[in-house]
Amino acid sequence: MSSPSSTNPIIVIVHGAFHPPIYYRKLVEPLRAQGYTVLAPPMPTTGLDDSVAGTTYVDDVRRINESLLPLFDKEGREAVIVGHSQGGIAGSAATEGQTVADRQARGLKGGIKAVVYIAAVTFPKPGATFLELMGVTEENLPYRVVGPHYVPTLPVEKKGVVPLYNMLPEAEQWKAAEGIVSQSRASLNVPVHFAAGDVTVPKTYIICTQDMALPPAVQKAWAEGSGCRTIEIETDHSPFMDDGRANQVIDVIIDVAGK
Repeated sequence: MSSPSSTNPIIVIVHGAFHPPIYYRKLVEPLRAQGYTVLAPPMPTTGLDDSVAGTTYVDDVRRINESLLPLFDKEGREAVIVGHSQGGIAGSAATEGQTVADRQARGLKGGIKAVVYIAAVTFPKPGATFLELMGVTEENLPYRVVGPHYVPTLPVEKKGVVPLYNMLPEAEQWKAAEGIVSQSRASLNVPVHFAAGDVTVPKTYIICTQDMALPPAVQKAWAEGSGCRTIEIETDHSPFMDDGRANQVIDVIIDVAGK
């Protein structure tokens, strides 16, 4: 394994709803092996207990900043944000005031140089909640409300397709689903104040063309509405669960990091 290079930008993986960072190891480990410092902080909105209650993307942004800002301030490092699914919300908002240009204007070193979205929630403009962006109510979501949490609704008999992982063999889909945790109910119900459309650094959106959880047509509309360059990969909602598809995502990340 290569030692992390201080000349490479830091890669920050902002995980999606219900999925703790361990799910992203097929992205994290190969990138580290190629000499990248990779951060995959656990978001406060996702977890196993009531600590997630009431948390929103604002708390997630705070966690991202806790990880990144010391590396900007002390080492002058630059970073690429990689936001998956709901992680696109916090990933976008984390750039506010923290791009390389923003920080240079304040006489500071380092900063965020680019964003990569993977089948991500990207608001073209601020002011809406996730539910409003989707045009749905809680009753239409494939989640159960359990107190302050959302929990995905999956068949009790553990048969059939899991939309998050529909390109994996069926047994692997259900194995993957076993690690799903709860998501803060508030995280989908708070208006977003800084959207993907507000992000000023280069933005690349990976459209997952076989996604059964977030329709590719919706991804395309969000990406184009937010001013993103688009790349299509034939994958389900979770390309990081398969080595081959994860490698395609890694190629995109490395390409963006090198620009």
